[in-house]
Amino acid sequence: MDLFAGTGAFSFEALSRGASEAVVVDCDPRAIRQLIQSAKELELSAQILTSRVNLLGEPAGAIRKLPEADAGFSLVFADAPYSEIDSVPPLLDALVAAGRLAPGAWVVIEHPATHEWRWPNQLASDADYRYGQTGISLGVYAPEKGRQ
Repeated sequence: MDLFAGTGAFSFEALSRGASEAVVVDCDPRAIRQLIQSAKELELSAQILTSRVNLLGEPAGAIRKLPEADAGFSLVFADAPYSEIDSVPPLLDALVAAGRLAPGAWVVIEHPATHEWRWPNQLASDADYRYGQTGISLGVYAPEKGRQ
């Protein structure tokens, strides 16, 4: 699942590396149209499901609007607008509460390098990287570990 997908680059890359399908989520109708067009041009239309949802609203309501994966999502990428980065932890909590993550799912968060990322409950930190002004935090869904 690619939250705040924009161009969908993360999803297209994941598909090129063996992912069987991707759910791309953005609130911008132009981004959704471009994602559909790009999937068509790359002959990936059958593997991409687009969803137009405002992820900055009430988290549980936003999650209810998203497509479901039978066994839960095994990889989630979130690249929220940096000014809205604080909206991502409640969104992740809502994903967990709704049972939308597979145990052991990887979660990748892009955030400002100056922002100290803290994982919400049931998501454990695996690694943090800095690239100029960009921070990347990798976490894993570990329901048995609680807050870390």
